[in-house]
Amino acid sequence: MLDALVLSHSIARNATTPSSTLVCSWTDGGLDAAWVHVAGELNVATLPQLDRTLGEPQVQARLVVLDLRELKFMDSSGAHALVSHAVRARKAGRRLVLLRGPAIVDSMLTLAGCSGDLEIGDIDQVESAVAGLVRFSDEEPVL
Repeated sequence: MLDALVLSHSIARNATTPSSTLVCSWTDGGLDAAWVHVAGELNVATLPQLDRTLGEPQVQARLVVLDLRELKFMDSSGAHALVSHAVRARKAGRRLVLLRGPAIVDSMLTLAGCSGDLEIGDIDQVESAVAGLVRFSDEEPVL
């Protein structure tokens, strides 16, 4: 009887707990750049939304900035997904630069042992990377 009561309470609690949400949007940065904004929670339940957004053809720019400043939570699956996307971008000759999120996000990247595998910067560093892309695109191609 006690087990049934505990199970019943657990089910009721889970039914009233809001599901995690992630909002992903992107902006064309021009000059072969894209800015992807994420807000909410990046976890195993919301990863498909991030994967869809980063997989869109318009987001396959030479430089993609992933803005994590409004991320409220990230679990280890989110951290590993970021590494996976960064590795795929490098293999395709592109860059995925993360715009540093809140301390909880930095902590998860450190705990997951993957912060060294990612290019992470603050807003001024990311703006410099975009400015470098603009300078590069203004130069004559070398053949």
